[in-house]
Amino acid sequence: MSHEHVTPRAGESAPFHFEDRWIVDAGIESVWAVLEQVDEWPGWWSGLTAAERIETGPGGVDAEDLSVTTGSRARLLVRAPIGWSLRFSIEVDEVDAPHLIRFQSDGDLRGEGLWTLTASEGVTAIDAMWCVATTRTIIRAMRPLSGLMHGAVMSAGERGLRRRLSGHNHH
Repeated sequence: MSHEHVTPRAGESAPFHFEDRWIVDAGIESVWAVLEQVDEWPGWWSGLTAAERIETGPGGVDAEDLSVTTGSRARLLVRAPIGWSLRFSIEVDEVDAPHLIRFQSDGDLRGEGLWTLTASEGVTAIDAMWCVATTRTIIRAMRPLSGLMHGAVMSAGERGLRRRLSGHNHH
């Protein structure tokens, strides 16, 4: 089965395609500044249990540089609401700060993500597209619940981002 964002490889599931919209009562620059700090995501995004910037190697992006650029990489660990974990890495292949970031993922989830940010009167909308395939048997078996699990993790992210931007950072 072919798909616009990810074509499954041998042994992979059909694509999982999700689209979400977060609405945050903060300016776009403030929102972008928080999203750029990948290492800090677990502090406000319940369900995202680990996030670590990775250096890209000689001549590449320095992991200590907080700005997100083409080639920026991170390793993420997400705990699904029913208990199992997903480990994957992301690599940015397009960025137009503070409006757009497109990245590829590899690991338990392989595919593409795209986040676009738009601002209007002090409110920022974040439209997130996530399209991935997996070789993990448990994820494939739980496909009917995947939308609910993805939705729970993303809702937790939206709530956490709102709290982080309002200065109240509690899970």
